[in-house]
Amino acid sequence: MDVLIIDDEKNIRQLLNEILELNDYKVHTAENGYRGIELFKENDYKLIFIDKRMPGLSGEAVFEKIRELDEQIPVYIISAFQSSSNIEILNKGNVTGMLMKPFTIDEVMKIVRKHLG
Repeated sequence: MDVLIIDDEKNIRQLLNEILELNDYKVHTAENGYRGIELFKENDYKLIFIDKRMPGLSGEAVFEKIRELDEQIPVYIISAFQSSSNIEILNKGNVTGMLMKPFTIDEVMKIVRKHLG
């Protein structure tokens, strides 16, 4: 089962990568939205985490592009800010859920187990 992590923060990418690999999931990471979309087109992922705020292509724009390519894949938006715009994203775009920073290993694994078993 492949998981894609798209986040401009190296520490977040590394943390999620370590959590998932220690639990025997195959993980790919992308440092920006453009690379994330490339990886998505090249691989068969079962779950995606996208940082909401990234320079260049925003997390929302990346999400919209992924939804154009695949309407069903579970996508979680990573955000440090609870806001009404997060609720709007959830409602309008068929986002599966939010992963709020700071997050715990248990929160990440609960999401992963829900979608990947």
